Amino acid sequence: MGISEKRQHSLPTQSILDLVKELTVGQRTANTLEELAIFLHSSIFPKLGPFSIEIYCPDQSTANYLPLESNNNKVRHAGWNVPQRIPANHQLIADIRNSACPLALNNDSSSPEFLAATGNASHLIAPIRDGWDIFGLLYLGSGESDSFSALYLGAIETLAAIIGSRLKSMSTILQLKESMHALEYSERLRTALYEINDQAHHAKDINDLYANLHQIVGRLIHAKNFYIALVENRKDGQYITFPYFADSQAPQIQGMAVQLGEEDRPICGYLLKTGQPLLLTPENFQRICQEEHISHIGQRPHSWLGAPFYLDDLAGAVAVQSYNQIVYTEKDKELMAYVARHLGDALKRKRAVDALEQAKNRAEVAEKNKSAFLANMSHEIRTPMNGIIGLTELVLKSDIAGFQRVYLEMVHSSAERLLKLINDILDFSKIEAGKLELDISPFSLRCTIADALEILAISAAKKNIAMDVECDDAIPDQLLGDPGKLHQILINLVGNAIKFTHQGGVTLAVRHLATHPGINPQVELRFLVTDTGIGIPEREIANVFKAFSQLGTTRDSNHPGTGLGLVIAAQLVEMMGGKISVKSSPGEGTTFYFTVRLPVAPPDTKAATICGKTASPAANMTEKARRSLQILLVEDEYINQTLAVTVLEREGWVVTVAENGNQALDRLKKQAFDLILMDVQMPELNGYETTRAIRQEELKTGHHLPIIAMTAYAVKGDREKCLAAGMDGYISKPIRRDLLRQEIETVLLRQEHPS
Repeated sequence: MGISEKRQHSLPTQSILDLVKELTVGQRTANTLEELAIFLHSSIFPKLGPFSIEIYCPDQSTANYLPLESNNNKVRHAGWNVPQRIPANHQLIADIRNSACPLALNNDSSSPEFLAATGNASHLIAPIRDGWDIFGLLYLGSGESDSFSALYLGAIETLAAIIGSRLKSMSTILQLKESMHALEYSERLRTALYEINDQAHHAKDINDLYANLHQIVGRLIHAKNFYIALVENRKDGQYITFPYFADSQAPQIQGMAVQLGEEDRPICGYLLKTGQPLLLTPENFQRICQEEHISHIGQRPHSWLGAPFYLDDLAGAVAVQSYNQIVYTEKDKELMAYVARHLGDALKRKRAVDALEQAKNRAEVAEKNKSAFLANMSHEIRTPMNGIIGLTELVLKSDIAGFQRVYLEMVHSSAERLLKLINDILDFSKIEAGKLELDISPFSLRCTIADALEILAISAAKKNIAMDVECDDAIPDQLLGDPGKLHQILINLVGNAIKFTHQGGVTLAVRHLATHPGINPQVELRFLVTDTGIGIPEREIANVFKAFSQLGTTRDSNHPGTGLGLVIAAQLVEMMGGKISVKSSPGEGTTFYFTVRLPVAPPDTKAATICGKTASPAANMTEKARRSLQILLVEDEYINQTLAVTVLEREGWVVTVAENGNQALDRLKKQAFDLILMDVQMPELNGYETTRAIRQEELKTGHHLPIIAMTAYAVKGDREKCLAAGMDGYISKPIRRDLLRQEIETVLLRQEHPS
């Protein structure tokens, strides 16, 4: 093709230099492609001549160069004509790439269609290069047959190079911005997913979780209208429920349940059936709804986006919808699918956390009910037991003989056995609930052992079996520990040995294994209880320490019991840091043994111990106790009144009875007393309330009247509760005469000699 000679275009050198300068400086102010296009069309292109001029950039999806059009059509002159596209694979482009120079053409019969369609008579196409590749094209077209001077073509090349440099820098900046946006978006997504997961653990309740999830999703996409749908299986079929439906146009759907059917299913139903995210836009909304028989609840949105989640027994969907011009995109769809999986997982974990919390609450309620039940049972059982044991002991101390004494002794023995059973069950329950604690204090090891065996010596004597004690002389006598628990362990182990031994004997041995020196030296002791009884078959040894498990060899009327004695002993040993074991040979005997480490009591220990107990104040009986005490007995149960009055009067004390707290307060207004024995559970005004009323009145007088709780409540915390109410002492029913006297002496001595 030749170049027309009819009209030649050229630019003075100075004009070219000015144009280059203006382009170089002016294009720096353009930060977007649109701003660059406006600047070029308004300030640069008109100075190149009467041409229609445009810049073309490659479009990878269509394999064409497309115009860098400006939205500001005012900068384009009348008759502006440029190609709609320039094919990237056309021979002309290959020629330009090979020559790396502008190409001028006149329109004729051989002109390419994309140039002929412009209606221009002449064309000039200059490459915008990026190395050896064409980064873009600069097109100039005219309705006249024009030619271009070498100086003009050089100017076009220079301008194309400057424009290309700017385009390339803008492309780099755009890529950086896109990378930054992608990074920021990725970080926002990562943060959102972390928050979604975190909400499962920290949201106060499920409604808070829903609201927080809505807020998190709203930071990623437009989510003014957001809802969560869950699948619920009912007897008559599957339903979709909407536990959270935040929607400006349909708030009434919150909490609604819609049954799933084959036809006219809601959008969420279709979503869950396909198991794929769904994007509805104005272009496909009507078509998809018709084809898939989808019905929409409430007002039809402009655009809708949802994604399902499936996690074990939890299925549902999360969706957003818009009623204005906002249209969700494929990118939003990908995001929603990702969020839905994490959101479903968060809901599942929240349900698990709530289930654990509910289970914990139920367990706590059950434990409280159990504790209350044990306390009530303790009270209700101990109250009549107090009467049975106490009155039987009173009668046995009178002058009776023959069958009457035998029968009463049998009644007393049965009552004691029943009380032991009750105590075992209560102790076991307290151990299981973790409410049994060690009470560490100085004690005499040998006296604790003597106390325990003294109780059991009568049983051994009745069976005509020997009972021996061996205690290494190297063991210090004064130790620190819980003498009550050690006493109970020995009672259970030795008592068990006596029960299953019919001839021979039972031996308790205490061996000194080692002394561990230090600031607080400790001794390591091994206790062994050996009998010559019936023994335990090897197959049964594993069941020895199981609760409520009587061994097969012992299940007869000669060896009654709950099977809790050994269990309690084993658990008490573990509380003391030891472990119990057993060795046995059927027909030859059994040995139970355990090892514990106990600190040696400091030599300056103030509380000297005598036979496992603090020195009894009875040894130093108070002057007040020697004389006739005036005692107010506050007790509502008649049998317990009778027993307590008899026991107290036999001590030489004067007793006045009040049946409830109100009567007690009236008696105190009319008479002075030395001591009050206070029952806890009474009608009208209980023991706690009565004690507080007395102490409140004493604030005016400055006097302090000793009050001792005498109650059938005997579980952990009852003693502390009584003392916290203002009482000075505590004794549990059934009342033992010697223990009652000792507690009275202790309280009176403490009042005379406060520490």
